[in-house]
Amino acid sequence: MSRLFGYMANEPERIRCALWPARAALTSVVGDNPAGWGIGLYQGGEVLLQKRPKAPPGVVDFYAQLRDLRTDVVVGHVRSATVGMAQKMENTHPYRFRSWLFAHAGTLAEFGQIREELLESVPDFLRRNIRGQTDSEHVFHLFLAFLHDAGKLEDPSITTSAARSAVRATAAFLDRLTTAAGGGASELNLVATNGRIMVATRRGRPMGMLRSSGIADCPVCRTAGDNRGETRRVAHEHLRSVLLLSDGEAAQGPGWEAIPENRVVTVTHELLTDLAPLRE
Repeated sequence: MSRLFGYMANEPERIRCALWPARAALTSVVGDNPAGWGIGLYQGGEVLLQKRPKAPPGVVDFYAQLRDLRTDVVVGHVRSATVGMAQKMENTHPYRFRSWLFAHAGTLAEFGQIREELLESVPDFLRRNIRGQTDSEHVFHLFLAFLHDAGKLEDPSITTSAARSAVRATAAFLDRLTTAAGGGASELNLVATNGRIMVATRRGRPMGMLRSSGIADCPVCRTAGDNRGETRRVAHEHLRSVLLLSDGEAAQGPGWEAIPENRVVTVTHELLTDLAPLRE
């Protein structure tokens, strides 16, 4: 079962507390022939990647992978391969270019037919960074090309509006190519971030959002107790977080907000969220 998520918060040391309510949704059964999984995160000014292209069958528990880390931005992905079947590092999400991380759930329609024309719109310096065979990595570099055209690729202060414009341009360009090739609409659930803002789209697959603004009684910290076995109430009143999750059935429970079809979600550095149509 595929899984895609993006997480942002304001307290890096509280990731286990912020993600506790979503721990079931962050668990994915990968079956007997998993196509790999990966996480990308920001820590101490560095972009870190952990990829398992040949993961053992069973369950991927992202909460267990993340709970002891110190980070405020994470992108995670479990792959169910449809294009680029080889189980290797280059085909495993998330993908990285400089400060940008990207992951995609879905399949790009008519990829084999449109690949060369897609690449013609990607500058050489970006094209050289494509190392795998997946449609997702090509979509990422098309998104980067639109950021480059707008002069925003290296802008650390890029606005969510500019990122949304690049995503919209990417989707519109792909739709033109796939329509000309006789294909239908592509599945485009994706998450991209530069560690300061995040942009995601929902098209073709379910996506939910879980937002928190303070925890009055943290069940993770409450269990610590004291030497007499007594528990104590622990509040994190300033902790704020946003979790976007694609393809998880558990993302439909209490507290989750369903993202409507054909929407772009943006998250600012201040954790303000906005939903807008995928098409202008």
